[in-house]
Amino acid sequence: MADPGQLTSTAAYFNTTVGSNSTLSDMGGNASQEVLTGLDVWNSWYRPVHGYAAPIVCIFGVVANALNFFVLTSKNMLSPTNVILSGLAVSDGLTMAAYFPYAILNYHMFDSRPSPLANARFLLFYAIFSVVVHSISIWLTVSLALFRYIFIRNPRHGAKLCSIQRAKLTILIVSVVTMIACVPNSVSYKFTDYTENNVTSWYIDVKKDTSAAIFIKNLNFWTQALLVKLLPCFLLTILSVCLVKTMKDAEKRRKKLLNKTKKADDDNKRQGKTNRTTRMLLIVVALFLLTEIPQGILQLLSGVIDGFFINVYSPLGDLMDILALINNGINFVLYCTMSKQFRDTFIKIFLKDMLKGGEKRTALVQTQATRDSDV
Repeated sequence: MADPGQLTSTAAYFNTTVGSNSTLSDMGGNASQEVLTGLDVWNSWYRPVHGYAAPIVCIFGVVANALNFFVLTSKNMLSPTNVILSGLAVSDGLTMAAYFPYAILNYHMFDSRPSPLANARFLLFYAIFSVVVHSISIWLTVSLALFRYIFIRNPRHGAKLCSIQRAKLTILIVSVVTMIACVPNSVSYKFTDYTENNVTSWYIDVKKDTSAAIFIKNLNFWTQALLVKLLPCFLLTILSVCLVKTMKDAEKRRKKLLNKTKKADDDNKRQGKTNRTTRMLLIVVALFLLTEIPQGILQLLSGVIDGFFINVYSPLGDLMDILALINNGINFVLYCTMSKQFRDTFIKIFLKDMLKGGEKRTALVQTQATRDSDV
């Protein structure tokens, strides 16, 4: 049975490997068997925990990304970077919103009971939808790093090259191209049933019954492994190194310009704000890489080593899922802790009425106390 629940895999629904290598898979002997047994023990222990942890993380992540979107799209927060971040909030929120019912249905309701056809239909939707929105998140992160690098590398022309309109166009292009790239994944599945004791369970599986289906399966595997995992990670690594180097060069120039003139003070403040924003985005990218690089490597090995998916990747699927979900929902915490403008805007939008109410109650209490003292 294919397992579409692993949003980390995107192509991890294959029960067979592409370009298998029996020599690699046979290496290790008894030591390899001990590792695999350990992974199975881990999976049997963590799976029940994941069934409760994942929905909680999803609820937090959906709310957090909704807050991100409302704050980042407010008038005083409008910028090319924040436009892309708001798009990232939507795709991350949709990823977690789709995972929540998957976790409830397949870790609780139908974990030990037969899966009806309705659940199989949801699995088909989830296997297609989750891959699309997660892939959009990945490439929006790459776009974000590229926009930031261009902006700080060419500060004079950065505002024109990385305008708000181009940021919106980037989100549109990423979404359309990603949906086209995910077409092989969307047509790779079929419904399958399993009957035992006159009880039928329905699942989805990957089509492998014709040469065309096998070609699409292999095309999907390499598309997802290379274009959705390894290539974005490679580009983000390069862009991160370039961003750090450019920040250091800008800091050196800033120190040379330090003097007591007003213009230098203004430039110093502006550069400091730019560096803080860039550092925050670098942390976002770093957390993304820590989550996605191991997944990309394991996914690639699943395609070249016989039995690697079943024996190694599959037992680690839930762990990679929870790490990806946490990464999708943690940006709100980063923005609040590292951006004063984000905190102030959040307070203004969501806590203003509460603060006003508190001030009114305080004033009323003070007025009452004054009257009592007068009496």
